[in-house]
Amino acid sequence: MSKNSNRKMKLELEYSVRSSPHILFQYISNPSGLQSWFADHVEILGAGDYRFSWEDGTENVAKMVKNVTNKYTRFEFDGGNDGEYLEFRIEQDEITGDVELIIVEFVNEAEAQMAASIWDSAVEDLCAIIGA
Repeated sequence: MSKNSNRKMKLELEYSVRSSPHILFQYISNPSGLQSWFADHVEILGAGDYRFSWEDGTENVAKMVKNVTNKYTRFEFDGGNDGEYLEFRIEQDEITGDVELIIVEFVNEAEAQMAASIWDSAVEDLCAIIGA
């Protein structure tokens, strides 16, 4: 297998969400919120460690390494490469008040389009849940 096939790229996606940063933050920062749209089951293992599981049997453990109320959360997954993370960031335009959810993830280049489609669907679910 060539080294380039394992190369990861930074995927950054931006979504307009009709919600207040406070409400949206609940869905990106705590287990019940994340479980409602991101993973099928989310549990806190302690010391900032989270276990994310999906119906297909996939399971990942991650540490919440950054958490700024109403702004963003960042997770680093066990076994991931240094400098790679999953981040959910909330930005609000000071003039219009529009709220954006920015998702940053590191994916294999060959899987970037599929990953973006999966995020599109997940964020669509999130917006339906919060009535955005």
